[in-house]
Amino acid sequence: MYFKPSYLPHNGAANILVKSLSEELGLSLSKKYEIVLASFLAVAKKVNGQTFDWWTGKNEKTQKNWSLFPHVCNGSITKTYKLLMEHGYIEPSKSFPNHVVDRLGFEKPNWIKAKGLPKHFLEQATFIEANLPLILINQPNTPVCKIAEPNHILAAQKLGIDEANLRFGTDYQLAYRQVKEMNDFWLEHPLYNPIENEFYSSVRRIFHNGSLKAGGRFYGGWTDIKQEKMFNFTIDDRPVVQVKVNAILLSLLSSLTGKPMNMIGTFEDVYHAAVFQISSIKNARNKVKAVIMDMMVSGNPFKEKPLPKNKDLYDNIEEFLHIRDLCLKAYPALKSLDNDCFNFFNDLSYHESEILSKTLLSLKSMGIVAYPMHDSLLVKIGNEFDAVEVCKNEFKNYVSSFQKENKLPELGFDIAFKVKFDALNNIKIPGSSC
Repeated sequence: MYFKPSYLPHNGAANILVKSLSEELGLSLSKKYEIVLASFLAVAKKVNGQTFDWWTGKNEKTQKNWSLFPHVCNGSITKTYKLLMEHGYIEPSKSFPNHVVDRLGFEKPNWIKAKGLPKHFLEQATFIEANLPLILINQPNTPVCKIAEPNHILAAQKLGIDEANLRFGTDYQLAYRQVKEMNDFWLEHPLYNPIENEFYSSVRRIFHNGSLKAGGRFYGGWTDIKQEKMFNFTIDDRPVVQVKVNAILLSLLSSLTGKPMNMIGTFEDVYHAAVFQISSIKNARNKVKAVIMDMMVSGNPFKEKPLPKNKDLYDNIEEFLHIRDLCLKAYPALKSLDNDCFNFFNDLSYHESEILSKTLLSLKSMGIVAYPMHDSLLVKIGNEFDAVEVCKNEFKNYVSSFQKENKLPELGFDIAFKVKFDALNNIKIPGSSC
């Protein structure tokens, strides 16, 4: 767990804590100090007595990263850290945290512990993550040609705001405005996590390779929470439903190359075109999906062996190669992948995130709250079928425009969905291919 200046107080207890702490430290309760103090308290509450990382380096890289967060700067964060240390609210720690290590990755970690905070008030306080950087662009040639953990993505060096503005101009400003528009809307309808007793209303889009055309996925505090916990979340006190697009990257690859899959008619699962041919193999669908992701991540459709993290999934290398060959026949577009480091995976992630962004904005115009999760949306129960229709239309419109612009054959293809009400109950909405 690491400190980041992204939280605000969300109830009376949290406001009292922030106010009393600011008075004791001699800080004005301006926006910047409210964020820094609330973020310290929110992290202290989450780790519950354990150590956490608060980077205090004074180098240019650190200052640039803190400046990416709205309303705060390196000076306000450093000043607050020193005052908390002087007043005995934090102390250095040599113990290693027993929770999952999650940190920004600024060189060597600075492990500290919070102390002396009023336990009862802290338990009653709730905070909202509402101050994440809106747009982050990894520096060119940052090695992200693999699926990385979110904290690894965040640790990559970023372009500064002024540099991004200068380089991308109106494109950067448009992307920024769109994320801000959604964040402002979410602040009125925050996503509530009852397990951590905290709220989320802020998201960041992370682009890769110094480009606004690579990556661009959305990341918020809820993004990587396990599914069994996610279905406890609420929006406006109503349960959430997950609307998940079936095999969106593979569907995009086929559509954006103009190379149809070898399947005709309606379907519930794109992967079935390969899975049905190996139905006797245990865990066939997961193996097909893993082979395809191996190809996309490496940019190599003719891989001779799986990624190290997937090597134990297959009975032997022959099984991997057999599934690979079946996939190349079922999904001819896979042969379009290239093996450049910044390959089709980041390109496809960009198109996926653009479709998702358009879907979020369209739903907002209808008054429907939706939170992004890579290839899916979280919506209030009752809004799930509106979300399906809007996402389906945005996909078709986006793909059709791309095909016309690039003089590609227009494929008759509708994406499939799975609407999940909880971990066990779902409805499948078929797609079609002709």
